Amino acid sequence: MKTRFDRVLETAALPAASLRVRCVRCAAEPAEDAIFEGCHQCRREGFRANYELAEDPHRTFAVPAQDDRAGGIWRWRENLPPLPGNCEITLGEGNTPLLALERAGGRIYLKDESQNPTWSHKDRLCAVAASHAASTGARVTVVSSSGNHALSAAAYAARAGLPCVVITHEGMPAPVRSAVTAYGAHLVIVPGERRWDLVERSVHELGWYPFSNFTAPATGNPIALEGYKTIAFELAEQLGWKAPTSVIVPTGYAEALCGIWRGFKEMHAAGTIATLPKMISVEPAVSAPLHNSIAQQLHDPAPVHGGKSLASSINVKVTSVHALMTIEESQGHALAVSETDILTGHHELAGHGFYVENASATSYAGLLHAEANGLDLGEDPVLISTSTGIKDATSRQNTPPSTLDGTWQTFLDTLPEQLLLRPAYNQ
Repeated sequence: MKTRFDRVLETAALPAASLRVRCVRCAAEPAEDAIFEGCHQCRREGFRANYELAEDPHRTFAVPAQDDRAGGIWRWRENLPPLPGNCEITLGEGNTPLLALERAGGRIYLKDESQNPTWSHKDRLCAVAASHAASTGARVTVVSSSGNHALSAAAYAARAGLPCVVITHEGMPAPVRSAVTAYGAHLVIVPGERRWDLVERSVHELGWYPFSNFTAPATGNPIALEGYKTIAFELAEQLGWKAPTSVIVPTGYAEALCGIWRGFKEMHAAGTIATLPKMISVEPAVSAPLHNSIAQQLHDPAPVHGGKSLASSINVKVTSVHALMTIEESQGHALAVSETDILTGHHELAGHGFYVENASATSYAGLLHAEANGLDLGEDPVLISTSTGIKDATSRQNTPPSTLDGTWQTFLDTLPEQLLLRPAYNQ
């Protein structure tokens, strides 16, 4: 007997795109049904470039008339893709805090994206993707992810009333798997490399709407990427309408890196901010395709073989032309950090009260790496903390505490000596 979900899958069709996109490299525009696949013209020339939303000459950056924080990222609607009808899907994402961290090397800021509805920055991307999907009449959404992107896509598809198919591998953490299925998504587990082909065929042959990339290198969803601009908008607002001197971003397929940069460029072009930040990408050194492509002065990024990393959610084998352009345009840096650096970053952030995903810890590791190598990050560097540490907590090999017998003496015996000193209270 076929379920309602089965019948929806059979009748699904990806609608034509209603928004203009263009290649980030050659500015060519695609056929309306090929906006998610990267530029075919560049591919014929031997390059692999992705699309971005074409600029509207009649629009300029607009500061929100009121602080409607309950509306999520849609308080910035004048700067986001225009959608017909009432298709702004939200779970209250955005408006995440910017917190100062005092340390020996001076003050830095941390943008805590774990305070989004599904605990990661992906909610900004998926809010726009779900809204665009709903506005164009999409019937089914699909995503390839084992972590944050899967969780967010499932939640926002549910909010939009759209079926969601999550194609993943056996490494998906149990908490993520539980949440994805709780949201009602259809979970498919396949060998890791096969998932991209399945997403591509589901888009081409079944007409599903892709929340994620499905070609190599990562081309992504150019409409959804616009959601990341709101990180830049919020940072400028939180800093009194000025840009930070640098923004340090944990980087996998680099959509967040590119989207944040696009947001700053729009504000700068409108005169809302006077300066632009340096964009600093940070990748695990075991792969680091962006770092390696820049180090080799490549104009078209080269894939890497890679290895295993604690920062699994950003441990990828390929990057994009868009990422190369972002680092170059912003006069930034592409850093690669070791597994030891990642653990140090995790430990340091936890000491400040932030329990982050291993991938998020690369931003702090990148800060330490930059300082050790004499890179100038300016007076107001901002770390982007992308997600909570609950998702990959089991990967950090913490030694469990021993069970006590409950007596006072055994309790005292476990305490560090400095905790046993009685303070002299002021009378």
